[in-house]
Amino acid sequence: MMLITCIVVQVSTLYHSLFGTPQKKIPYHTSALTGQAWVLELMTGHPDRIWHNLGMNLEVFEELLQVLRCLVT
Repeated sequence: MMLITCIVVQVSTLYHSLFGTPQKKIPYHTSALTGQAWVLELMTGHPDRIWHNLGMNLEVFEELLQVLRCLVT
């Protein structure tokens, strides 16, 4: 009986330490830039950054811009 009690206490302590304590939130989108400056930063910065923010690589984004420009003109 004592062994079962110890196991239950250990499992409950482990569960609480993994899931019971909320994680500190760390801001993800912290750029001070907005609008055109932000897009330019994405286009000229690290190649992975545009993918992480827009879900497409630079070549696809540039083609999308061409299509949108054709629709506007």
